[in-house]
Parts: sequence; structure tokens; C-alpha cells
Amino acid sequence: MKKITIAFLLVAFSLPSMAQKLDWNIHYDYLLSNYEYDRSNNIYDDSYTLHAARLSPELGFLVHQGKSVIHKVRTGIDLFKEMGEPVTLSNVFGEVLLYYNLEAKLDNGGDLEAVAGIFPRYYLEGVYIGPFFDDDLIFYDNNMEGFLVKYRNKRLYAEFGLDWMGKLGTEAEPLRRERFQALCTGLWNFAGDFNFGWAGSFYHFATSPTLPEVVDNHMFNPWVEWNPSGYFDELKLGAGVLLTYQCDRIDNMNLKTPMGFYSQQLIGKWHFFIDNHFYYGDDLMPFFSTSHFGAPYGEELYRGDLGFHTLRDHASWADYLTLRYEPRLTKWLNLELFLTFHFGEPAEQLGCPVFRGWQQAIALHFNLDEIRDEFRKQKPERHYRYGIDL
Repeated sequence: MKKITIAFLLVAFSLPSMAQKLDWNIHYDYLLSNYEYDRSNNIYDDSYTLHAARLSPELGFLVHQGKSVIHKVRTGIDLFKEMGEPVTLSNVFGEVLLYYNLEAKLDNGGDLEAVAGIFPRYYLEGVYIGPFFDDDLIFYDNNMEGFLVKYRNKRLYAEFGLDWMGKLGTEAEPLRRERFQALCTGLWNFAGDFNFGWAGSFYHFATSPTLPEVVDNHMFNPWVEWNPSGYFDELKLGAGVLLTYQCDRIDNMNLKTPMGFYSQQLIGKWHFFIDNHFYYGDDLMPFFSTSHFGAPYGEELYRGDLGFHTLRDHASWADYLTLRYEPRLTKWLNLELFLTFHFGEPAEQLGCPVFRGWQQAIALHFNLDEIRDEFRKQKPERHYRYGIDL
């Protein structure tokens, strides 16, 4: 780490002094989230409490290239602590941050942004929570290792990124797999208050020295939404499908294509939001319990909310209803209080009623980049609407 820091400073100060300046950021996250699934005998998810805080200081330099392009290079570290755990270096000092960030105003009026290296996941603006990522996983796995490219104009937002999550293991780590995930999402305002959106994930779950199997787990979610402006702070009614391609190559190319209907209803006024997600379809995690060489796929293969693992051999439904209060204290300080209720098709043989369980949570996010960004006054806020100037 010392050699990296010295090299970083040498590069920074070798640039012309008038063309570059010191750049820094501080990002802080606090989360208290309690899950209670006893009513469903913890079949679909576990009852537990996540209570943790993270501080991510970053230091770097910024270079202006004319009036329309900015280059940033930053390094930093995640300091992470779960409440109640003993304080040790291994459980407090987390991942190192090291990344390059480009922001450019294009001649056609659009904005281009690119990030490469080890960078915070909040650079993603697409909504992947739910079938793609469990919200707790996002909190624990705070950074991406790879790249991200984003483009926006008045009617379109699109992003594409790659996260390299695992390198082939060694004799010391014989179970570590080679894993990577490509992510893409976007929103196109094609007519008035109507948008076409999409989110996709290409997940390659590959081999380790002792686990020679390869599994493909790919998902695509296109939808159409009505998102009018007017009396409500936020109103969105969307409907689409979840399509998957899943192949366990070690098991005679065992191919499965579970799919279903997926919709969202969001309404908000005076910082209060009602956000409902409804799914009807197949079990989206058919290989969850599959085990080869004594190692089950489980949550390594499936990173989405376990509610989409419906445990059914036929189509069934699940629903998540969230009541959220988000006062938006400032651009750089955001508080969230929310309750999420999980419902689903009852299963008498499993002892599971319609009401499966619920979550109570409080979250606090502090990010100085929201006011220090050179282009911030010219770019729409990153809040619910993918930055499209509708």
C-alpha cells in the first residue's frame, strides 16, 4: 500500500501545476436493518439484524481538459465496522479504492462518464435491487472491480459495466472461483410520459482448482412505465418481464429458462413513498440447492433477493410492499426510514402463510461529491429517474 501511495503522488505532482488540483471525497454509510421471517419459519429468508457503518475517504487529483472534459484519479480505503463485533485490523480495514473517472460534455449535448479500477458501487445509477441484487449484498459488497460507462441526454440514459468478483483460486484457496458479472441498464423516454426501460445481468460463475463446473446465470428485464410529472413528487407505474438463461455445464448442459411477469408501482408526496414490486412466475433460482463436490451454489450463484426463490415447481406470486420516508436533508446527506412487507403464495406443506415476514430499516448516506462535482450544477440529480431530464 505504501508503494502504491508514493507512485500515485509522483504521478500527480508530475503534471503541470496549473492543469491539475487536489481532489478528495468522503462517503459515509450507516445502516440498521432488522429482518423478521419467523412467520414463514425462515423458509424464504433468515431472521437477523444488520447494523453497520462504513467510512470511505478518498484522495486524488483532478485535471481539466478544456471546458468540457474532466479527468480524476483517486485512491482511498473502506473502513467498515459491524456493531457488536470486536475491533481488529482485519474486520475494520476493508477494500482499497483505486480508480480513474472521466466526465465529458459532448458536442451533441449529451454527457459521457467512465470509471475504471476499484470504485464505489454508487456510481451505478440503474436500479438492480430485487431480482438482480439483494439490498444487504449491495451494502456489504460496496465496490466494483472493473469499469463502468454511462451516457445521458434529455431523453435517454444508458450504462454498461463489468464487475470482476473472483479470480481463479490457488492451492491455498482451492474453492475460490473465477467469477465476473456484466451489468447494463437504461431508460428511454420514447413518448410523452412513457418510458421504455431495461436491466440486464450476464453472470459467469466459473471454475476453481477443485470445482471444475461452470454455470451461466443471465437475466434480462425489459419494461414499459408511465412516469408523469404533476401533483406527486414521484409517480411511476411499470410492467415488464423477467427472462433468464441458466445453464449448468457440468450437468450435461442442463439448461433452464425460468421467467415471469414483474411490475412496480411507486407513488410519493412530501417525501413519503409507497413502493410496491409484484412478481408472478417461475422459481428464478432453480440451481440454488445444487451441489457438486460438496459445495452448493447457493447465494454465490444467485445474488438477488431470496424471495424470488419461490421453492415451487409451478408459477407462483410474490410481492414486496415498502413504505419509505426520505426527507432529503441536503444534496450530500440523505436519510431513509422504511418498512418492507413480504407477501407470497401460501404453502401449507411448508408452513408458510401469505405474509412471509417484514423488514424495518434506517439508513444514512453522506457523500460530499454531490456538492463538489464540477458538473453537478449542469447535470440532473441521481435520484429515481436515471438522470433523464424529463
